[in-house]
Amino acid sequence: MNRRMLKVLLTCMILSLAALFGCSAKKESTSDQQVEQKKTSKNNGQGTPERVAQKDWNEADHRLPNEQHKQQIQNLSQQFPAVVIYKGSSSLKRVALTFDDGPDNYYTPKILDILKAKGVKATFFMVGKEAKRFPDIVKRIADEGNALGNHSWDHPKLWTLNNQQITQEIVSTQNEIQQITGQRTTLFRPPYGRVTPADITLIHNLGYRVIDWSVDTLDWKGTSAPNILQIVNKEVSPGGIILEHSLASHPGELNGTVQALPQIIDHLRAQGYEFVTVPELLGESA
Repeated sequence: MNRRMLKVLLTCMILSLAALFGCSAKKESTSDQQVEQKKTSKNNGQGTPERVAQKDWNEADHRLPNEQHKQQIQNLSQQFPAVVIYKGSSSLKRVALTFDDGPDNYYTPKILDILKAKGVKATFFMVGKEAKRFPDIVKRIADEGNALGNHSWDHPKLWTLNNQQITQEIVSTQNEIQQITGQRTTLFRPPYGRVTPADITLIHNLGYRVIDWSVDTLDWKGTSAPNILQIVNKEVSPGGIILEHSLASHPGELNGTVQALPQIIDHLRAQGYEFVTVPELLGESA
């Protein structure tokens, strides 16, 4: 009799434990799903949360080495004065922050939050297809007084395209930006910072100036915040144009950008720098 009672008790205990673990696993699964949903952006209006945007191109594949790029853009700025620009006047201690490739639904809002909190306006060179994907963020960029720039429709290798294709890349992006914000930009930044003399002539005939940079933070490599600060401190000078990004290739890639941004602003302000948009740096209204 005692043996039978013992078996019954053991069976009940096993069943109870199984039920307990099953419930725990279910709760854990539900918790994981909630975390995953928190990682996604706002609902796209159709009941499906949208994941954090990522690039579908590899920045490193087609970039020139830093020194080679600097030499090339300096030569082009001499060949096309007032059309190709990598730096503003050195007569005033002013600097322009610029952000390429976005907007996205993760890093761009964080960057905008910091800029707003610090009272700084920047210039965003936007990829057309990303602008189309996140019109609310494009509108926020404009509404908060930041300057807008054209960075092509889908970040192609510009030097491999014909004139008609280049024109389509630029015009499509401009139409998208203008439809969302009502603004027209006259600033164009070539994908990968690469452009040919023939391309420059075409771009200028479309009503644009080619805007490069004098300080590359290398944030597109996933550079850490301390290293970004070190690069800026070493390379910045009056009239500087600082290159950063607001769309990543993989999760975490631009964490250094977000972490370094408030420190860059505070540090350069302490040195007497004023932050302006690219149009303001070039003597135009924002």
